[in-house]
Amino acid sequence: MDILSKDWNCAFNTLPALEFDEKTFGSKDNDGHDTFLEYIDRYITRRHELNLSIDSMSLFIFSRGNKLNPIVPKWIDIASSLNLRRLSLGRIVNYPDRRWYMQICPDLVSDTISVLHVSHLSMEGVKTRLPRLEELVLHRVQKSDEFANGLMLSCPALRRVELIDCSRSKDLLICGPKLETFEASGMSDKDNLSISTSAPNLVSFSYTSNFSMAYLDEELSALQVHGSRNLRELALDLRMVEIRTIRKTVSQLHLLETLRLKGSSSAERIRVTHKNLKHLALTGFNYLIRVKTQTPNLVSFQYDGPNILVISPRDSTTLANARLEVDFGVRNKRRSYLKAAKFLRYFGHCDSLTLICKEVKALVLPEEIKSEMLPPLQNVKHLRLQILCNTPEDIDTSSRLTESLRWMSPNLETLVVSS
Repeated sequence: MDILSKDWNCAFNTLPALEFDEKTFGSKDNDGHDTFLEYIDRYITRRHELNLSIDSMSLFIFSRGNKLNPIVPKWIDIASSLNLRRLSLGRIVNYPDRRWYMQICPDLVSDTISVLHVSHLSMEGVKTRLPRLEELVLHRVQKSDEFANGLMLSCPALRRVELIDCSRSKDLLICGPKLETFEASGMSDKDNLSISTSAPNLVSFSYTSNFSMAYLDEELSALQVHGSRNLRELALDLRMVEIRTIRKTVSQLHLLETLRLKGSSSAERIRVTHKNLKHLALTGFNYLIRVKTQTPNLVSFQYDGPNILVISPRDSTTLANARLEVDFGVRNKRRSYLKAAKFLRYFGHCDSLTLICKEVKALVLPEEIKSEMLPPLQNVKHLRLQILCNTPEDIDTSSRLTESLRWMSPNLETLVVSS
């Protein structure tokens, strides 16, 4: 048994990925923090003595104060001498504890790190030198804008930057000769800040809010993308960017292929014009009622919202697939049925169509309505309907629903109805 244990220990020591998590560490004293840090120090020092490589290292702790600042740079230096590539640092937060910003991130200096993830730490005054950094992810990080700006300016190999649930207090310049992806989600901005890009190889840009409503001081004062004309994917939040700014931005991006817009509580009408656009997604639009598209090469469409839209032109011959999350409830019987059928007609040339809804009554077309129109989903071959909540009435009409769906899609090859 002892021999087997030692064999496993030798095998474990050769693993190139180190994960230190204080939540899973069994402390032997009342405080536990010093013991945990001492254990890490001994382990990393031992690997250095044995010249065992370290490909990735993760460190997540409860500790506060300045205990980390002198010792973590030492570990990073040792791990870098053993070819460290991926580093994750973070403070474990017991919510609703909001004081995560009190812990200052240690200095980050390494000639080998290419991937850096930091969470629940403050980056104020942190010294960095990361010449090979290719990917940066910051999650709930204080002073994230200053830190990200500094790394984008000083790390020429940087290809991807992601900010999650961070706040901004300064204008943001997205730059870098090799930067390809910039994604910011759950952002909280102050004082009508601006964003400008100077990244010639940027192909994907996303910027969304963590608010459910739009606030005047949260809106961007300017969004300038003239320094990234090769952009292919753009995702923006109408709670942070005015629709006029979005239209102007889209018109400048001639190579744009994918546009994702996150809705605001006030948006009722949307017009999208772009000759090369292939993928359009409209999500979170609670009050949207009308969409006008001039997108002759559009091949996929996504929408979620409570309202059945009026879309013009009446149909799209280029659409190959669509995903729609909308309620097909019946209020005024005749009008609801006709409105649902006209809405679906826009997607009649799709090869594949997915419907996700809470109410399906308007999809069960009466015979008198069928007699007044042609089947709206003429070319759909694959139809999937997901019902989010089944009522006893829905169960009673399931056979009529299936019959109605097959009438609407005369060339159907596969039909899947799930709940």
